[in-house]
Amino acid sequence: MNPSYHPITPNKPNIGSLITESPVDNQTHPPLYPNKRSNVISRLGKFSTTLLLSSFLMCFGCLAFLTFLWATDTDNAVWRKIVLAGWVTRSVTITSLVLRWATAAQATICASMLAAVLLQRCAVPLHAAAGLSIMRVENAGPWTLLSKMRTNWHIGSFPIAILAILLSVTTLALQFTSTALLSQVGLATLPVFSTAQTYYGTDPDGPTFSSQIGAVRSYLDITPKGYPAFAEWVSNTTLGDSRAQHGEYPPSSTPGIRDSGTVVRAFLPIADINNRTRVTEYSGFGTAVDTRVVCTRPNLTNVEFTSGSGYLLTGLVDIEQAPAGLLQTPDDNGSSNYSMSFQCGFGAAASNNYSLTNGWPLALCVPSADNSKQGIYSVMDPPGLEELGKSYLLINATSTSSVTTLDSSDVWTNLVLQATDDSTNSVTLQFTLCMTAFSAQELLINATRPDTALSEPALTWNTTTATWNTSSVQQQLGSNPDLSITDRGLFALQPRVWGWVNRPEFPDLTGGAFSTTSALDSIGSSDRMYQNFLNDAQYSVFSHMGGITADPAVTLQAFLTTVLAITYYDRVGMFDVSSDSSMIVLEQVTRPLKWTAYAVVVAVVGIHLCLVVITGLVFWGMGGLSQVGGAWAAVAQMLGPATEGWVGEVGRGNDGVIKKMLRTRGMQTVLVRVEDVQGRVQLVTKTKIG
Repeated sequence: MNPSYHPITPNKPNIGSLITESPVDNQTHPPLYPNKRSNVISRLGKFSTTLLLSSFLMCFGCLAFLTFLWATDTDNAVWRKIVLAGWVTRSVTITSLVLRWATAAQATICASMLAAVLLQRCAVPLHAAAGLSIMRVENAGPWTLLSKMRTNWHIGSFPIAILAILLSVTTLALQFTSTALLSQVGLATLPVFSTAQTYYGTDPDGPTFSSQIGAVRSYLDITPKGYPAFAEWVSNTTLGDSRAQHGEYPPSSTPGIRDSGTVVRAFLPIADINNRTRVTEYSGFGTAVDTRVVCTRPNLTNVEFTSGSGYLLTGLVDIEQAPAGLLQTPDDNGSSNYSMSFQCGFGAAASNNYSLTNGWPLALCVPSADNSKQGIYSVMDPPGLEELGKSYLLINATSTSSVTTLDSSDVWTNLVLQATDDSTNSVTLQFTLCMTAFSAQELLINATRPDTALSEPALTWNTTTATWNTSSVQQQLGSNPDLSITDRGLFALQPRVWGWVNRPEFPDLTGGAFSTTSALDSIGSSDRMYQNFLNDAQYSVFSHMGGITADPAVTLQAFLTTVLAITYYDRVGMFDVSSDSSMIVLEQVTRPLKWTAYAVVVAVVGIHLCLVVITGLVFWGMGGLSQVGGAWAAVAQMLGPATEGWVGEVGRGNDGVIKKMLRTRGMQTVLVRVEDVQGRVQLVTKTKIG
């Protein structure tokens, strides 16, 4: 059965004597309201309508900006300016503030609309009617509406309660927008392109070169501060390939020969390690060095071993088999005797000579070409102007009584010798002859690497074994042939023509040689180049590489590269020749890292806006009796038969007193709502029947 409504007319005080009525001239004072249904704008008010629409635009704008921060490609110029200026945190905070304000304003207007719906379409307890009427003008949000609602209200109020609850939840949740979003903003790296004038070399005609070139300096007793990342290019040609450059050869391993192949390594003129480890691409001048090493099984003659003044070997050495690119130059008499004499000090291991922990007991010396000359040449040398590189003799020595395992590869020649001055002293020796093509020049290069290969290795001291831990350095220098350039933390050096365009008459007197290969002149100045006579850190890498790789070509290449790097970065501060260069550097920035908080915020804002639209549609369909923001109407509509008998007595009472008074009068269960009664909008009582 449909509910019916009966006006309740309590005893009215006699106030007629206090009121003087005067006739109203309808011609002079026309009606305040036209006799037609009011539209939504007039019911909401211009201010609330403008605020509601502008808040929608603000919400969409905030979501669009947050989407821009989270989803835009890192190449976007505006996004990069915001991120690089350090404005991400502030931008998120300000955007969240605007979003919170806009959604809170919407929630307040929605609370007013829901209060109006409650008063007109539902029914409320009489003691709560005034509070709800005032909420149509001013309120703190939908949660204040919930405090006015009770479970004994008319069933029609249930959907309004659900809307109020959901709006409260979304509005309160969005107050934590900034906290949620900033929890997923953190430090990351961003590639940044920059250009600069870079000092890359030394002017051969300048004062620095003149003052330093004559200085005799050995870098063999220096402990490396680190192992800077260099750029590397390895020839992938094949023997006989017509596309190969002059002097270019691929890596190979053939019977009696180990060939590193043509490997160009370039050092970047970036002295500071913090700057260098952030670079992912460099374009400009650098010092490129051909680091090809070929080791062959040697022929040894007239070898003698003495131990009186330290272990010393003398004799003659020549190659058994010619490697690719070997050049032989007869002497002035046309002699084809290419044997080289040597005098090498060494140390012999008194225990296991093949140890992954301690490495091989290697010694290094430079044989002297007393007769005709032979060797390999660099890819940088033009045809007809080839310059033969140095040759080195590597010796792996162990006391005969301590021999356990020897390298069984065919690149070594094995000898067991007794000291000529002590017949009880016997050593087991392995020899290999290594030829190098080390040549340097300053070239325009392009070096790149991914941002996952930025760290540079360093040696660490193992206090338990009292040895250097060289594993990360070995990896960088090529101990594992299966590792890519990226895995080794190096730059990929882009291929180019490596040969001299105008080869100088004396390549050793150039800036490139001054900063790198000139340091190799000190190798061979002493016949004592083995453990305890070389820097311990440098020797550890040399020795461990030999034991790990069992490849003397890679081992010697690694050792010489280390010497070049020490020299280059010792002299980089002296460079006096500059040129334009460009780099891509990883800058540390604050930027969005994860998507969860962003997705939650977007979802909550979307739900909130849908609730606002639903509330507006409900309010639009309720009729024209309520006006949001109409203070006088809110007060006037509380006057009517349900209140006129006692409303004049409550000028000083609070809501609790009013509720108690209504209970004493038996009106605590009275439900009321706003209706149009004969052209006047007022409270009427509602009685549920059946």
